[in-house]
Amino acid sequence: MEYVDTHVHLDDARYDADREAVLERARAEGVGTLVSIGTSLEDSRWAAEFVRGREGLHAAVGVHPELASGYDPARRGEFEALLRDPKVVAVGEVGLDAHRPGADLELQERVLRDMLALARGAGRPLVVHVREAVGRLLEVLREDWDPALGGVFHCFSGDLATARAAMDLNFDLAVGGVLTFKNAGALREVVAGVPLERLVLETDGPWLAPQERRGGRNEPAYVPSVARCLAGIKGLPLERVAEQTTANARRLFRLGAVQGGAEQTRGWA
Repeated sequence: MEYVDTHVHLDDARYDADREAVLERARAEGVGTLVSIGTSLEDSRWAAEFVRGREGLHAAVGVHPELASGYDPARRGEFEALLRDPKVVAVGEVGLDAHRPGADLELQERVLRDMLALARGAGRPLVVHVREAVGRLLEVLREDWDPALGGVFHCFSGDLATARAAMDLNFDLAVGGVLTFKNAGALREVVAGVPLERLVLETDGPWLAPQERRGGRNEPAYVPSVARCLAGIKGLPLERVAEQTTANARRLFRLGAVQGGAEQTRGWA
């Protein structure tokens, strides 16, 4: 079976001691395709350089909302240069985050709109991060985004209405280790009501390891744990979940021909 980790932070220092071994363990578990995510110009550049020449590895570049204060619009051209590399497959992670006290949502929104323009100009899908600001995020996306480019709500944690709103804007929903948590019953109910054709898998490594490894470092080799949980929720064979979520990720990030002939239904039903 083949899996895709659509969201991992391979630059994180917690991988420094064994990064190559992390990739080997992922491949051994069938996770041969990964997208290393940027959160600033510095780690976006790291991701783009790291994946160059490595089969199955891709990068996304962008500015995380919690790092919005460090973004210099005068350096947007450096992001544009990174996006000229075909291994850079998305803009992200970008969005809005009101979780921390004192969060400057006006600044975050200015940076987000710059990132949206960046993605539109490059013709790339969007990797969205949102916490406690989903209403405003959806407003911004309706105003300033091109749904034809697609995208994904990373680490989806919303209700069914939010899922529907995201999918109406042509965003897929990414699920990771949180889906397996004992206290994630509400999320599992939402996922049960979402078509498999609109779901992709992720780790968000090194954070949010699945329940059986909770509290430890997460890594791409643990994607099959999420797939098994999803298969149980859907009442489907694991092979079907692996095939479809992989096809979804390949379509989302335009990674070439869809493997295995999985259906590409894009609607609710």
